[in-house]
Amino acid sequence: MSVEHTTVIIGAGIAGVHAAESLRKEGYQGRIVLMDCDKEMPYDRPPLSKEWITGETDKASMLLRDPGTYERLDIDLKLGMEVVAIDPVRKTIDTKDGSSYEWDKLLLATGSKLRTLSITGDDLQGIFYLRTMADAIAMKQHMQHVKEVVIIGAGFIGAELASSLKQLGMNVTIVERSSYPMEAIIGREVSEYLLDMHRRNGVEVITGDSITQFNGETTVEEAVTAGGRRIPCQAVMIGVGVTPNTTLSHPQLQAEGGYVVNEYGETSIPDIYAAGDCTVWPYNGVPIHVEHWDHAVNHAKIVAQNMIHSQSAPYSYTPYFWSDQHGSRFQYFGHATQWSKTVLRGSIDSNAFTYLYLDDQNIAQAAFLANQPKNALPVRRMIQQQKAVDPEALADESVALKKVPRMF
Repeated sequence: MSVEHTTVIIGAGIAGVHAAESLRKEGYQGRIVLMDCDKEMPYDRPPLSKEWITGETDKASMLLRDPGTYERLDIDLKLGMEVVAIDPVRKTIDTKDGSSYEWDKLLLATGSKLRTLSITGDDLQGIFYLRTMADAIAMKQHMQHVKEVVIIGAGFIGAELASSLKQLGMNVTIVERSSYPMEAIIGREVSEYLLDMHRRNGVEVITGDSITQFNGETTVEEAVTAGGRRIPCQAVMIGVGVTPNTTLSHPQLQAEGGYVVNEYGETSIPDIYAAGDCTVWPYNGVPIHVEHWDHAVNHAKIVAQNMIHSQSAPYSYTPYFWSDQHGSRFQYFGHATQWSKTVLRGSIDSNAFTYLYLDDQNIAQAAFLANQPKNALPVRRMIQQQKAVDPEALADESVALKKVPRMF
């Protein structure tokens, strides 16, 4: 292969691996250097809170690609490499070990980093954040003799962990600071539904409270809340969200809640691109940030195309994520930070419904699906079309979603 040109990709997660693979599929003949600070072969993160914890999958099956794939595609995979500086003039990057790499095109696929808490006693053994394979291995080893677990945060990671650990027969308590977790994303009615689902499945959920102290000799034995609750536990999982990993910076590199990119994945510095969870990108004319597996894959593929054929493929994507909890599959399409009305299609009590979020013009901005995968495709199309719909017909299950009248 020709090595006249070099593309360096920083981050070997979902976005980085798919971008490298897509470059080859698009016919790129130059050198590809794919690097990551993690020493593990690139792996899939979502199963860490589900199939890995419950023992339904092993380490090898979580690899994003067979190790031989990188050799076959002539991708120079460099693990355990931390990038510390970018020089856009010389077109080089420097790593912590003192190495320097030249590049013609650079892709930032640095993903996200954990939000952390500072709580008295948080240096005790048995207190975990779940982000990396190393975290998951340490957690799984510790959990072998644990009966009582406290989970801080009722977001999707915390909720999935609660489901997985309950499945293993543990007593699980979730402590959530807000009264209605994820209300800003899914609304109060759906938030109440999810809280009730966990309680029906034997998970104790404490809302409107927070952990202020951990007690124990060497290993955590008790979590104390601001409201005075004392919760016995032998393990604590902290899942209070993530933020875009924009640690790697440069004065000319615009980062506002993520590396700011245009519809082609271009950053504010020529020949530097960014893809996936670390970005803020234009959606329906508004800059947004999402941290979804599906977005990371699709964004990386499109950005890779634009790295080869400049500004040839604008990114047009409807955000999507899913979550498996207590035997249910939840799906969310679109992006809505506010809405004028909601439409319930189906029955919440039946655990099978579609909940839609409409703006003041009756245009669907987002939808939450509970155990109704058949509605996924028509809902996605409805959101993509951005046309007003008839709310009454939308709520009527006798009217097929694809036949709900559009109000032009």
